[in-house]
Amino acid sequence: MPAQTTDQFSAFASLHRYFTLIETEKPTPAQAEKAVEQLHRIFGADSEEDLLRRGNEEIIQTYNEIKQKIIAAAI
Repeated sequence: MPAQTTDQFSAFASLHRYFTLIETEKPTPAQAEKAVEQLHRIFGADSEEDLLRRGNEEIIQTYNEIKQKIIAAAI
């Protein structure tokens, strides 16, 4: 499996655990921050800035929607 695919799968697994967590308890701000850090990896970007710079409008919109859900769960 290529490194990027492995990284994306790992990021997906981390986010899956986060969304499973929010079904039963309130995540900490640190957990939410970690989840946001993983989110851009699912889209194959090295950072949020990289994603926003090279992503298309639909990807950026999806990214921002998921990011807001992650942050809202910790507030």
